[in-house]
Amino acid sequence: MSWPLADSPHRPVAVPKQRRPTPRFVWALVAAAFLCGGLLSAAGFSIGWRHQAQRGTSAESALVAATATAHSLHAQLVTARAEIATLRARSSKLTASRHALTRSVTALRTQLAAAQQSLAALTSAAAPLTGDLNRLTNELHALSSYVGSTPVGQIDAGYVQAQLVYLTKTVDGFSAAVAAVAAPGH
Repeated sequence: MSWPLADSPHRPVAVPKQRRPTPRFVWALVAAAFLCGGLLSAAGFSIGWRHQAQRGTSAESALVAATATAHSLHAQLVTARAEIATLRARSSKLTASRHALTRSVTALRTQLAAAQQSLAALTSAAAPLTGDLNRLTNELHALSSYVGSTPVGQIDAGYVQAQLVYLTKTVDGFSAAVAAVAAPGH
């Protein structure tokens, strides 16, 4: 599409331009501008590159530090897990020991109760023996006093014989009672 031109019988005439040679200072100015632009671009690139390299170095340093921290934490985690396993095993052993001790205490309490019952039975069985022993001791003292204080010619042989029979009978009864108390089923 073209713009409508005014109705004019004349058309503009193109005038050929003359080319003049470009002066050298223009070329020098263009070359200097190009060179200056290149140097500015290189300087900007260099500064940006250095800044990026520093950021990369600090990022790598941070990554190395984080990796070292992660390895340290992993080692601590492994150590903690090993300690937990050791403590769990120890806890299991202590629990087993506690159960064994509880069973032992229960068994000992049962034995103690049985021993206390046996002791009570022995005590009740021994009570009559104490009385018999006291009577036997008194009779022996009485016989000893009689024999020791009576002149030899005046000792009554029948009395001594009766006392010896009584003492023998009492000692036999006492021995039987002691055997009954000492019996394992009692």
